[in-house]
Amino acid sequence: MNQYIEKLVQQDMGEVGRSFVDTAAQFMKEYEAAFLAEFGEHEGTGQRR
Repeated sequence: MNQYIEKLVQQDMGEVGRSFVDTAAQFMKEYEAAFLAEFGEHEGTGQRR
């Protein structure tokens, strides 16, 4: 029984982690223009200033 519960908890934690990463990625996509305006990007180098 304990192994079953542990497996469910680990699965749930994995889903929460994926959800967080997906949410963070979506946030970055939505605010990419604002980040670029704030931090800029050197032309041709792909490096931020």
